[in-house]
Amino acid sequence: MDKKEFYAKSEKIINETFEAVKKYAKVVAEKTGEAAHVTRLLIQKATLEHQMTKAFSQLGSQVYQTTERQGEKLDLEAPEIQKVLGEIKKLDTELGQVEAVLEKERKVKAVKEAKLKSVRKRTGKSS
Repeated sequence: MDKKEFYAKSEKIINETFEAVKKYAKVVAEKTGEAAHVTRLLIQKATLEHQMTKAFSQLGSQVYQTTERQGEKLDLEAPEIQKVLGEIKKLDTELGQVEAVLEKERKVKAVKEAKLKSVRKRTGKSS
């Protein structure tokens, strides 16, 4: 298997996994009754994780190409390496922000559910 074929297969697997995660996020959100904005956040999180996976793959490819194929010492300050590292940092920051909002939303939902459960318990009503 040559390099292009390997990367094409890797890209296909990454993309298929991403599509499966997006579908899963939608199903989970629907089944748990999460709001539409939470569903969008879950999809945004999956998208960012997918983009990070692709960037890490690109970084690995550049490292391999430089060190193994070209037999050169890896220069972490090389523009192409710094570009990918910058992209990874940006994506990681965005992912952290989305995860923080998701966590906040989940806590708000948990508080609402606890209050509802408490009201039901006091009034003797079950769901």
